[in-house]
Amino acid sequence: MARDLFMSDNHDLVIDPITHDLEMTSGLDEIAQRIKATLEIRYGEMQRLDPEMGADYSSFLGKNFNKQAAENDMRAAIEANVPEVETVDNIEFIKKPERKMQINFRATANIGEVEGGLQVDN
Repeated sequence: MARDLFMSDNHDLVIDPITHDLEMTSGLDEIAQRIKATLEIRYGEMQRLDPEMGADYSSFLGKNFNKQAAENDMRAAIEANVPEVETVDNIEFIKKPERKMQINFRATANIGEVEGGLQVDN
């Protein structure tokens, strides 16, 4: 089972108040964190490190939001970059004030169901 450093919603590393070590995450929480990180990277943003990493945000730009295209783009990014995910069961888009959008996801991984979300700027 994969383990990773735990990151807060603000992308900060978290220090365990008891052990004073960096907190770790594993299992479904680690998979959810990796899905969220994948969706926060815009496709092509990491050209030198991993040009195929990230999600295509072109369907988010402009005034004509294409929900089906956006859902397909998010689904493809998750399936391509998080191998533990067997199916992406639901992707929900909620428009927020100031041209922001909440993206919530639910997926089935090889160890169980995983849920999470993130907020992006249009």
